[in-house]
Amino acid sequence: MNRLLRSVIVVVAALLLGALASQYLAASPAAVRAQPQPAVVWTDGWAPGPDPADAVSVWQSASPWGAAPAAAAEALPPPPPAPVPVGVAKEGRNYIAIFQVNGNGVMRLRAGGRLPDGGKVLQVSGRRIVWLDADGKRQQREIFNDFQGGQ
Repeated sequence: MNRLLRSVIVVVAALLLGALASQYLAASPAAVRAQPQPAVVWTDGWAPGPDPADAVSVWQSASPWGAAPAAAAEALPPPPPAPVPVGVAKEGRNYIAIFQVNGNGVMRLRAGGRLPDGGKVLQVSGRRIVWLDADGKRQQREIFNDFQGGQ
């Protein structure tokens, strides 16, 4: 016999012997029974789901983080912001301060002029405005100067 044919016969015999041994000697797994699946109701996705309002009552009765806070009493609106100096202009020989006032736009005031919140302009010079605010506290602002020096 040919050498190649003898090699092929040996390989085929080994494969056949391994297949027979696996079939008869190896343990087979137990038969698996199919589990009955629960019936699923088909919906098209447009049907309404549970009402979210029902969850609110359950949430409030459980109160996982403690009782709900009491409703806040009607609060008064915050006071309008104080007038802000935005510029200095020269009118004839005198300087006037320009203030941005909430709700009234821009006001131009000379020294001694009254602000709508009750404040008073004390002094207006080249770039400096000095005024009393509504609380009577002295304020000073140097216009066109980024560093105010803690004033």
